[in-house]
Amino acid sequence: MIQALGYSQTPFSPHKPGRLCRGRERWIEPWEAEEEAKVQLHRLMISGAEFTDDSAADARRGIPFSGVSVANVIAALFPRKTLFAWMEDGHPADIPENAEGIEAYEGYREGGRSALGLVRWHMQLSGVGALRELLGEGNAPDERVRGLVVLDGPVDDDDLAQRLFAFSGMSTLDSPPARYQPLAMSDVLDQVKAIVLIHRDKHGPALGIYVSEPIEGYEPKLAKLCDKAGALLVPFAIPPMLARWDRALHELRADWMEHHDDDFPVPVAPEPPHWKSGRERRGRHSRAKRPEAGEE
Repeated sequence: MIQALGYSQTPFSPHKPGRLCRGRERWIEPWEAEEEAKVQLHRLMISGAEFTDDSAADARRGIPFSGVSVANVIAALFPRKTLFAWMEDGHPADIPENAEGIEAYEGYREGGRSALGLVRWHMQLSGVGALRELLGEGNAPDERVRGLVVLDGPVDDDDLAQRLFAFSGMSTLDSPPARYQPLAMSDVLDQVKAIVLIHRDKHGPALGIYVSEPIEGYEPKLAKLCDKAGALLVPFAIPPMLARWDRALHELRADWMEHHDDDFPVPVAPEPPHWKSGRERRGRHSRAKRPEAGEE
């Protein structure tokens, strides 16, 4: 199997946040904002996949399938930074040992009909080891933490927790769940360097990193992680949780053949991707069936 890590950095409008993860998650409906209050942020979206060939027809999608861990991606992008993690609608059994601001309440889990005991908490942490312990080893770390923010200096934990409550505390846990209020992002980013959210891809978690200004120098860091894991780094024109891996691989192959002497490391699929135009598909089949010179 081929393992790959995909990424895309694009402008992000909290006023028109768009879809999330092919219907597996959605935004809390944005409130009305005054025209002069509208801002534009930026989002670096990272996901992963494993597949057999460049059709990606058998792909399993999510960062863990790349061979790179969620914790290592976060630690590589924000080395030596202190993180502030928070949870909303959490399970009482998953409260970290060093959690603060713990509040217990009753509510409904996603798709549930009976009120259950839920908790919210927050904590500061640093280092990839602490991050791995927080996220756990499973493919759904979003169930252990609602998100993290990257601190750029000292903060008032209680004030930041209140801002994060406005961002995620009014979530709706129906299916698909709505977990984040996009118009509260700017208020959070006034206090922190970046917001790191664990979104849902098809089979596992993806990372959405939201910032006021584009992130610089992230590609070499991701490339280093991929080299160590033996994974292929794949750029996407749009967030990989929304895009087709076969299309991204097709575009990467064309660039690879232009700039590399060695073969592209992903096998060619037996059939062309079905997103190709009818003319391209007919052309391939017609060439394959065309008689050789002298044949009838």
